[in-house]
Amino acid sequence: MRGTLSGSWQWRAAAVLIPLTIAPAAADEPWPRFRGADGAGQGGALRFPRQWGDADWAWTVRLPGAGHASPVVWGDHVYTASGEPDPTDAARGTRIVSCHGLADGRLLWAVRLPGPFDRHHAMNSSASGSLAAGPAGVCWLWGTAAGVHLAAIGHDGTRQWQVDLGPFVSEHGYAGTPTVHGDLVIVAVEHEGPSFVAAFDRATGRERWRLPREPGRATYATPLLVPGPPPQLVVASTTHGLTGIDPATGTVAWERRCFPKRAVSSPVAIGPAGERLVIGTCGDGGGDNALFALRVPAPLAGEARQLAGEARPPEPEVAFQLDRSVAPYVPTPVLGVAGLHLWGDRGVLTCVDPVTGVVRWRGRVGGSYSASPIVVGGTVVNVSGDGEVVVVADGDAFEVLGRTALGEECRSTPAVVGTRMVFRSNTTLRVIDSLPAAAGR
Repeated sequence: MRGTLSGSWQWRAAAVLIPLTIAPAAADEPWPRFRGADGAGQGGALRFPRQWGDADWAWTVRLPGAGHASPVVWGDHVYTASGEPDPTDAARGTRIVSCHGLADGRLLWAVRLPGPFDRHHAMNSSASGSLAAGPAGVCWLWGTAAGVHLAAIGHDGTRQWQVDLGPFVSEHGYAGTPTVHGDLVIVAVEHEGPSFVAAFDRATGRERWRLPREPGRATYATPLLVPGPPPQLVVASTTHGLTGIDPATGTVAWERRCFPKRAVSSPVAIGPAGERLVIGTCGDGGGDNALFALRVPAPLAGEARQLAGEARPPEPEVAFQLDRSVAPYVPTPVLGVAGLHLWGDRGVLTCVDPVTGVVRWRGRVGGSYSASPIVVGGTVVNVSGDGEVVVVADGDAFEVLGRTALGEECRSTPAVVGTRMVFRSNTTLRVIDSLPAAAGR
C-alpha cells in the first residue's frame, strides 16, 4: 500500500469530511442510475432497520424473469430488467424491462425484448446492466456476443428507439449500463473487439459523437458524469485506465493508463471542485486487485483535446494507490462519514482515509459480494451473493449492526428514495420502510 498527500490539500479531519465532499442526497431525490445520483451511493440521513423479518417488508413482488439489474427510481416508478429464457430453445429468450409502482409494487407495464441468449459467467445474467432514468424515460443496454443494443423507453412504457452497437467479445458475457446527461445518452463499449465511447441523442437515438478506444479485456464499469462547471465524463477502462472526457464533444481532457487488470467496478469522484479525486479499481478473480485515486487536473475545459491531436492530454497525478489487501474488484467504493469504504469481494470491509488512503479500520463481514455498498442513515449497507443484507456502522470502528436474509441470489445494489429502500434479488423486488423519527434516533 502506498499513500501520498500534497500540501495543497485543505480537506479537514474525517469528522467533517462529508460537508466538503459528498453531501447526503435529499430524501425526495430520484435514484436515476446505478448507485443513485452521481453514482455516489448516498442514501441520505433517514435511518432504516438494522435487521428485519419477512413480515416487515412494505411489499414484495415477483419479477417477470430473473437477473441482476439494480433497481432505479424516477418519480413514483421503480425500474429494473430481467431475462426469461425460451423453454424450448436455450439460445433464445426475452428480456423484460419492468416498471413498478413505488407505493405498492404493482406492475405498471413491461416491455418485452426478444432476442438471442448467450452463455455467460455464473455470476453474470442475461439482464445484469442497470437502467438509466431521466425526464424522457429510461435507457437500457442489453446484448450478447452477436450484438449490443441501446433501447430507450418512455415513462409510460412506449418504446422510443433502439440502436445496434455491434458485437461484444468477452469471456464472461455482456453487462453494461448507460449514463444520461441532459439530451445525451452515453455508453462505453470496451472489449476485445472494436471499442468506443459514444453519445446518442436522447430524443432520436442519433449518434452525436464517438471516441474510438483501444481493444482489451471487456470492461463493465458504468461511466460517471461529474457535475461541473464544466461537467466531465469519467470512464474506467481495462486498457485506458481512467479517462476524463468532455461529455458535449467526446474530446479527452485527461487520461492515466494505470490499470494492470480488468475494470469492473465503477469510478467515483470525491472532494470539492479544484481538489477532486477520481477513484477506480481493477482486478481479477484471483484477487490481484488495485485501487488508484487520481488528482483531477483543472481547469478541464481549457485542456480538453483529442488523444490523436497535436498533444497528448495531461496525465493526472496519483494521490494514493492501494493494493490487493484492501482494494475491491467488483464492488464500487463508497464515501461515508468515517471515510472511504472498500467492500471486498470476499467479505472484508476496509475503511480508509479518503485523502491519503491510510487504513482506519477493517473487519470481516463474511460471504462473497458482487453488489456495491451504499451509505444511509449512519450505516453502510450491502448484499452478499447468496442474498444476505449486511448493515455495518459508518463510524470510528468496525461493527456489524444486523443481517437479513433475502432467501435467494442477489448481485444488485439497493436504491433509496424518500422513506423507502428498494432491494432486487434474482427474481424478486422488495421495499423496506425507514424507521419512525423517534425510533431512528
